[in-house]
Amino acid sequence: MSNGMFIAAAGMLAEDARADVIANNLANVRTAGFRKDFISFRQRLMRAQSGTGVPGQSVPGLVIDRTAWDRQPGPAALTGRPLDLAIQGDGWFSVQRDGRTFFTRAGNFSVNSQGRLATGDGQAEVLSTGGTPISLTGASKIEINARGEVLTQDGVAATLGVVQFDRPELLEKFGDALMTDPGGAGLRAATAVDIVPGALEQSSVEPVREMTAMITAFRAYEMNSEVLRMQDELLGKAANEVGRLQA
Repeated sequence: MSNGMFIAAAGMLAEDARADVIANNLANVRTAGFRKDFISFRQRLMRAQSGTGVPGQSVPGLVIDRTAWDRQPGPAALTGRPLDLAIQGDGWFSVQRDGRTFFTRAGNFSVNSQGRLATGDGQAEVLSTGGTPISLTGASKIEINARGEVLTQDGVAATLGVVQFDRPELLEKFGDALMTDPGGAGLRAATAVDIVPGALEQSSVEPVREMTAMITAFRAYEMNSEVLRMQDELLGKAANEVGRLQA
């Protein structure tokens, strides 16, 4: 296969990967606390065999460099719902799911079937500053103030465990607007963050921008597909016509 075909095929794979990332962003345009993803590529060059100057086994073209998530928060919208919370600053809510600790910016909380403060889908339980789930069994009135204190008719039931990271870029997405710390992110108690009751951080996805990027990715895919077709035709002519001797 010619280098041109390798480059075109690599371009098609790159644009296909880009389209997948954009599609996931668009699917989460209404997911509270969702941070959009970016994908970047790097140019892969031909590797020469030592001492020969002849290309080795590496093929040219684009390859995925990395996928990263947006560090900028989405806009906060007032909802008036008592269990909706938005964080202003670099803080994260600590939650627990299946025995594992996760972190989220999605503050659309609820009370799950066990009577504990949980995420909107009820799957992850919100943790207190002591690292334990917050029980609200028997509470007839629930309110959360700007200090993160969970108030019931009996007083302060707990304080939300809001944390920060020295290197938040190391956090990895798990799904359902949850993040994991693979280690080295520098977990610590949050400082200089504000909690806004009755508000919710929206997705950071901008639909118009993402749709424009999707159209660009599709066009680039089509261009690479056309180049691949042309390269295939040229190879066919080289095999069937150029080498033919005139009688």
